[in-house]
Amino acid sequence: MLTAMKLFNKIIAPLLLSAALVSCGSSSDEVDPKRPIFSPLDTTTMTEVQKYVQNYFGKKFNVDIRYNYEDRLASNLYKLGPASEAQALKYLNLMRYTFFEVYEKVAPKGFAERHTIKQLVLFGTLGYGPTQNLLGEAPFGMIQVYDINRLTIPYLGGDDLSGFNYYYERARDNYIQTLYHESAHTLHQDTPVPEAFLKLTISDYQQDNAFSYWYVRGISSLTAGFISDYASKSPEEDFAELYGTYMVLLPEEWEKLMVQADHKYKSDSRYTGREILERKLAIMKEYLKANYHLDIDVVRAEANRRICAKVNLPSAEYYEFVKNDFSMLPPSYYSTVPKD
Repeated sequence: MLTAMKLFNKIIAPLLLSAALVSCGSSSDEVDPKRPIFSPLDTTTMTEVQKYVQNYFGKKFNVDIRYNYEDRLASNLYKLGPASEAQALKYLNLMRYTFFEVYEKVAPKGFAERHTIKQLVLFGTLGYGPTQNLLGEAPFGMIQVYDINRLTIPYLGGDDLSGFNYYYERARDNYIQTLYHESAHTLHQDTPVPEAFLKLTISDYQQDNAFSYWYVRGISSLTAGFISDYASKSPEEDFAELYGTYMVLLPEEWEKLMVQADHKYKSDSRYTGREILERKLAIMKEYLKANYHLDIDVVRAEANRRICAKVNLPSAEYYEFVKNDFSMLPPSYYSTVPKD
């Protein structure tokens, strides 16, 4: 993202060989969130991290997570490398703290088990391809996250505040936002996005040209009522991107985007991008409350409390994130650090 969200809008065009994330594939509907995904396995030969995956994520949230390299799960279009167990543990702990525990604490009972990620595969490297390098994709309803070995959880110490902010925003925008984005797809798969949401920008969805369209024309997709370039791909991605972005940005960061969006995309446009986005958000909030009894602002407040780590804020407001050691297993799993 060229503005606050660096995950998607970093993508200018495939020919530029930029790092890109394909958030969702056309077959993402194939995972039914209502059916059991997780099957317990024998733990006698498992590492402590594997036991952690099964006993916490699998049994508690019905999610199947793989981090050991399996060739059958790797794309045949991109060169992929295995994730180290130590780096996989960092990601798992980050996901637990900033995603699953958020829903568990403030969402309706059972929401996390039914309406979050069901199948997740981790790879250590970028997906190296002939024309682009991917940060992840979602083939056949299975979410694949790449570049795990470069995940850096920032430590707040010393005078390098710019470095802290860089790694913090990279962790948030390249890893955490994706989780919220993908969980939003299970919602519209159960209950379609409201027609009123679709009508607001129905003629401006760009499908496979979602990135190049705005770049070539030198136009910000924000002014057209899309929270990111990727949101203009389809109504489903528009919904998921709006959900994921709103969830992880602080109120002041969200407002900065709205200021950028407060212009008309075309001279004859009826509304500014800000007016469209705020209307989409209002429709989304009504939809979530009516169909899932979910107050997104309550969930967002808890997510913000856990995720927030901007060094330009009063210290009491950002220590919640940085005080966690994501490299360690929880105390119940002996708090050991796995060896690469």
